[in-house]
Amino acid sequence: MANKGCPVCRHSILTPTQYHSQEIDACYHCGGLWFEKDEMNSVLSAIDNGHDNVDFTGQLGKRSGVSQRQCPDCQKSLQHYQLLEHYDLEVDVCHGCDGVWIDRDEIAAVQQSPRLRETLEKLNTQPNWKSWVFQFLSQMPVEYNIRPHRTPWVTWALVLINVLIYFSYAGSDNSMMAAITSFGSTPAELANGDQWWTPLTATFLHGSLLHLAGNMYFLWLTGDNLEDALGHWRFLGLYLLCGLGAGLISVLMNWNSNIPSVGASGAIAGLFGMYMLWFRHASLTFMIIVWQKKLSPFWYFGIWLGINLLGMVGNEGGVDYWAHIGGFVIGIIIGLSMHRWVMAQNPLLPLLAQPQARVLR
Repeated sequence: MANKGCPVCRHSILTPTQYHSQEIDACYHCGGLWFEKDEMNSVLSAIDNGHDNVDFTGQLGKRSGVSQRQCPDCQKSLQHYQLLEHYDLEVDVCHGCDGVWIDRDEIAAVQQSPRLRETLEKLNTQPNWKSWVFQFLSQMPVEYNIRPHRTPWVTWALVLINVLIYFSYAGSDNSMMAAITSFGSTPAELANGDQWWTPLTATFLHGSLLHLAGNMYFLWLTGDNLEDALGHWRFLGLYLLCGLGAGLISVLMNWNSNIPSVGASGAIAGLFGMYMLWFRHASLTFMIIVWQKKLSPFWYFGIWLGINLLGMVGNEGGVDYWAHIGGFVIGIIIGLSMHRWVMAQNPLLPLLAQPQARVLR
């Protein structure tokens, strides 16, 4: 068998290497990999990327020109192709023998390319009349994000628990008042050393059906992706931490107030902070009267934060702004401190955060 030269290094010889149970050729000088016909399909079908019957050339984007590199097998000029339609990373393909050359810094994106393609198609879906009607009637955003691969049992359980707790006391004004008095977070009571449990228990109470519905929708919207990224128990722990932290911040900033605070908003605001940092590729629809627009999480939650700050400055009653802002800040701190770990555990997230990923909004 003739020696194959590296298309990049020119004078380096490729070495046969076992790669995901497939023999391919590798350059140990530059780290690039050469896949002969059908080898790429076999490797991608064996890797955990959501697909087990991959057609690599069938998923490529547009041809972008002739490469200066030559095929290691037939010495014809390689051709530049976009890895995917909406992922601007170039790979080199030989039209003569159907081989594929991958540079070292392209390997991660190529390995995840089947899942990356599916995700980008979902992210780039445009709002339609159904999403418009839903948001117009509910005033709730429509989300475009990665499809979770882990069943969000904890998120569903939290929604169910909140709903069951609400209907356990919502039957009469007296039972609602008793529940809020006993388990809502009243700063004056805590200042006197009483009801120390309420910053946490208040997270599971809601003052109205509309209050409950809004919070549970946002818990479901952000929770499934965060639970998928973190794992069940870690997600639950951080949700409770955000709820407790938001409750304590509210107590400290409203010291001696006799008005009880209830709701999962502080905990969910913490989820907003994490979601904004880890899922920057996602989109949430924003509606002004009848105009609907997809926004990045940064802009969507930035507007949400601005509304809360304006409400606080305007001293509007009925909303615990300090719990919202406190929970959001806690979520930001968690998001920053765990960012590297989350990216390492979820290989699709750093790829979507790259400038090569084109998300249409």
